[in-house]
Amino acid sequence: MSTFKERWHKETSSFHLLVGEVTITFDDVASLLHLPITGAFVSFKPLHVDDVVFLLVELLEVSSKEARAETVQCHGAYVRLSWLRDIYRSKCDAAQWTVVGRTYLLHLVGCTLFANKSVTNIHVVFLDAFCDLTQSGSYAWEAAAPMHMYENLNDASKGTARQL
Repeated sequence: MSTFKERWHKETSSFHLLVGEVTITFDDVASLLHLPITGAFVSFKPLHVDDVVFLLVELLEVSSKEARAETVQCHGAYVRLSWLRDIYRSKCDAAQWTVVGRTYLLHLVGCTLFANKSVTNIHVVFLDAFCDLTQSGSYAWEAAAPMHMYENLNDASKGTARQL
């Protein structure tokens, strides 16, 4: 990974390798992840902690106190994977299938498409895409995945970056 980081050029969004300049295309992502290329573009806006608490209360049906405690524990607009798994189990036991679906999808995109270097936290901003589960499948997830990766590679390629 550190070799890729060193060879990443944010100006061209490509890797400069011995064989030449290489970039990851939407076709590559489609072949690897089997996600749709077409659809509505998913854009995520930064959230204030109060908005995060609101999303957690409304969409995951947790208490306001529990949601606020989790954001304090994670120092911002994040939730821990372990906390999310606990919510998933409790909502399965309660047969709250819509909430189960949202929880599962947030965990899925947070660990795959939009993974971050914390490895233990997921950004709650992605939960907004699962307000209406019938619409979630119409998003162009494949386009969002490389954009997220490029953004993180740009950050990682800075000389001051300590982690990838």
